[in-house]
Amino acid sequence: MKIQRRLGLSFLLILILYGVNLGLYAWGNQKRSVSVEVLQKALSRQVLFSSIKQKLSNIQKEVTLLSQVMAALAAEGLGVNEIKHFRAQTALITSEIDKLGRLSEAEMSREIKSFEEIYLGLSQSWQIFYENFGINHAKAIAELAVRADPVSTHLMVDLLPRLYEEEQMRVETAVLNYYQVEAWAKQMTRVIFLLTILITLTIAFFTSRYISLGLSKLKEGAARIGSGTLHHRIDIQSQDELGDLATSFNEMGQNLLSTQEALNEAHETLENRHQEAEKQRQNAESLLLNILPQEIAQELKTKDRVAPKYFEDVSILFTDFVGFTASTEKLAVDELVLALHDYFTAFDQISERYGLEKLKTIGDSYMCVAGLPQRKPSHPVDAILAAFEMIDAVKKRQVSENPAQWSVRIGIHTGAVIAGVVGIQKFSFDIWGDSVNYAKRMESRGISDRINISDRTYARVKDFFACTHRRQLSENKEKTFEMYLVDDILPGLKDAQTLGPSLAFSERYQLYFQRPFSSHWQKPIKNTEMPFES
Repeated sequence: MKIQRRLGLSFLLILILYGVNLGLYAWGNQKRSVSVEVLQKALSRQVLFSSIKQKLSNIQKEVTLLSQVMAALAAEGLGVNEIKHFRAQTALITSEIDKLGRLSEAEMSREIKSFEEIYLGLSQSWQIFYENFGINHAKAIAELAVRADPVSTHLMVDLLPRLYEEEQMRVETAVLNYYQVEAWAKQMTRVIFLLTILITLTIAFFTSRYISLGLSKLKEGAARIGSGTLHHRIDIQSQDELGDLATSFNEMGQNLLSTQEALNEAHETLENRHQEAEKQRQNAESLLLNILPQEIAQELKTKDRVAPKYFEDVSILFTDFVGFTASTEKLAVDELVLALHDYFTAFDQISERYGLEKLKTIGDSYMCVAGLPQRKPSHPVDAILAAFEMIDAVKKRQVSENPAQWSVRIGIHTGAVIAGVVGIQKFSFDIWGDSVNYAKRMESRGISDRINISDRTYARVKDFFACTHRRQLSENKEKTFEMYLVDDILPGLKDAQTLGPSLAFSERYQLYFQRPFSSHWQKPIKNTEMPFES
């Protein structure tokens, strides 16, 4: 028999004994409850008997005293209050007898009913006595002598003591029955509890001994097989888990060499998979870094979330292609997508060189930001240098062979934003705030192949670039916007050969921002004639 089955049957036996114990306990509780209820009723009846007896005795004494009063002294009869008191007493006794009957069992209930009928007759005789006392004294005395006294004597001397004595016997029987049930239930509970413990310990002892001997043989056999004695066989013939385990050990000794070869092969496969998994992890991390900044990606990996951060000073750059909408009607879908890919790839490379963080593209619009997640005071200058290269990259593609010849508007604004990661699927790093809307307005109010900046950005870059004030735009009566077009690097800071930042530019850059200027300049800035706006 399997060890599992043995243990299951043993556990089932213990559960049965436990269930019997619970059943006996519940039965004992039920019996105790019944006994307590019987005892409570018996005690209540005994109290009622005593109360009825006392009240009847009081009325009888009162009647006896009244009957001994001389007729002359009782000429005026009893008062109204005395008669009311008598009626209240008899009514109270009647209610207690009714209650006694309800608490009694069938046999005793009949006796109580008989007792009640006798009492009602007695109470009527007493009532006649009270009502005629002093008024028709002879009738009152006759009623008392002929009917009331014999009935009250029978009631008080014979019937009530007998009922009371029977009730005492019932109380004693109920008490005895309660203690007998209590003792029997406790005794049976102890016996079954001890029997359960005994069976449990016996099963545990023999099962433990059997398993221990089997495990000792298995341990010895495993040690010998592990030391190289592969011909050794474990001698366990039982048809249970230990026998199955011994068979497995014996087969293991026979197949150990082939298993070792398989293990080596599996190890090599595992190593290859590990390398592949590491490569996939690196690819996934690289993909994540393409979506999120490095600091943000690291926070997302370690904390599974990115807390929103407030950046008080960044520069937001928006671009938008002029002529894109018209091209959508002329170009095939694949040509349009390839063209956007070409332009935006160039923008990505420029943004990376100048430390700008690409945020997203929406249609033909490109959005990036300088100054986050790593804060650096040079971000307005970096953004404008990147914008010049973006314009140059667009102009390079304005050739006849290119079906997607567009120009570009660029708008830049410097201000505060809140940055964070939104979503749990296809999440993205983004920024929010009025500064974003302001930057978008700079782009939408811009001019083809020119950089349109806000007054806040102008205040930060005017010592590096020559700018032309355009005019003040109003969206409503409350909001006005000062805009500037960036023309070129200041003459004293421009290299005559490369047309890019000179050594003087680098020195001023380091002086202003306390960090060295790494020139990423690749293309000369081509001066364009600034369109005039009315």
